[in-house]
Amino acid sequence: MADKGETLKASYVHLFNETNGATVAAEVTHKLKTKENYFTIGSSHALDSSTLLKTRFSNSGKVGVLCQHEWRPKSTVSLSAEYDPKVVSSPSRFGVAVALKP
Repeated sequence: MADKGETLKASYVHLFNETNGATVAAEVTHKLKTKENYFTIGSSHALDSSTLLKTRFSNSGKVGVLCQHEWRPKSTVSLSAEYDPKVVSSPSRFGVAVALKP
């Protein structure tokens, strides 16, 4: 507990379609000390059997997207991006990750 019990969180995940893994999730966070509320809504969708697309939107305006492709069994390539319209002085964040397992 890094925040010493000052945060309450609730989340919900709903599976829309089992065949393509279409899922929507929501998380609400309440800070007891400052009485601030935050929420995040996300989705996940399997484009095909080896490619997954995830999106995330928060009430602070941040938008994130992740595309993950399994090109070999247990080996993935991930592309991600995040945009925060409130921080105009810094550029958007982009990322590439490769996870290899023998």
